[in-house]
Amino acid sequence: MTEVSGDREPVGPGPALKILHQEEDFVAVSKPSGLLVHRDEHHPDAPAALQLVRDQVERHLYPFHRLDRATSGILLFGFSRKAAAALQRSLASPDAHKSYSALMRYPGSGRDLGASWTSERPLSDDKGKQKECRTDFAVVEEFARCALVRCRLFTGRYHQIRRHANHCGRHVIGDTTHGKGRINAWFRERHGLRRLFLHLGRVDMAHPQTGAPLVLEDPMPEELVEVLASLRDDAVAKP
Repeated sequence: MTEVSGDREPVGPGPALKILHQEEDFVAVSKPSGLLVHRDEHHPDAPAALQLVRDQVERHLYPFHRLDRATSGILLFGFSRKAAAALQRSLASPDAHKSYSALMRYPGSGRDLGASWTSERPLSDDKGKQKECRTDFAVVEEFARCALVRCRLFTGRYHQIRRHANHCGRHVIGDTTHGKGRINAWFRERHGLRRLFLHLGRVDMAHPQTGAPLVLEDPMPEELVEVLASLRDDAVAKP
């Protein structure tokens, strides 16, 4: 967990992020697609959620979980190392739920997985070590060439949903790393999808201090809602 010392400012003004929930020990915000969670060696001066939120709430922040740059949705920060550690324990509990919405190729490569399935394929980390992981998938709404799918993470490996989807032959639409370029291009031209369709919309966990149920929600961004509307219009237009 890294403390933001406040000695390095973002380059240029950044947009204020929507605060979903704030307490004395932590804050939850809505991260847009394309924004880093924090800077790294590859993007030392890029705008990042950690610096933007720090400036909004005027407090030091401690990150403890991540969202891919291309993914949007709920992002939590602690206001102290202790608070961040408590949040991390709550979020890692078997009873915690992280529910993502993804638009996925469906039925994909033709594998008969049904409308709900689980992937427990181990994934390698940055050192090549295989790590156990699990993702549950359930179709919410089916379209001609794809489906809106609810994805529940039980572990938090790098690109877990995207890699498990790729392994199942049901790529996340808009994924330029693990997906299919020609499919992404078709959805971009036909339905205006210009980003990864993956959004963390709901987190259910125990409150890190009280243990009471804590539910955080972030509605789907308008650009993704518009893609779904375009897909529904297509379905209505076809006889």
